[in-house]
Amino acid sequence: MSFFDYMMQNHLSSEDRFADLARDMSNDVNFPHTDDYNEVYDYLVYDCGACSACVDVFKESWKRYERTVHRV
Repeated sequence: MSFFDYMMQNHLSSEDRFADLARDMSNDVNFPHTDDYNEVYDYLVYDCGACSACVDVFKESWKRYERTVHRV
């Protein structure tokens, strides 16, 4: 499961900072559908110019993704 799919399934309909990121992702037709941390991070930081708060939410949600999907 890609990070994008994980966020759509687990956070899109909630009302928290993870949902904010998920909604932004769902509205971005160019958001990478991958399970590669560096690719998503680089997209957010270099292509989108994401603020530090957004990057922090991404990092935290990635940890949850890893624990849930990859059982790390």
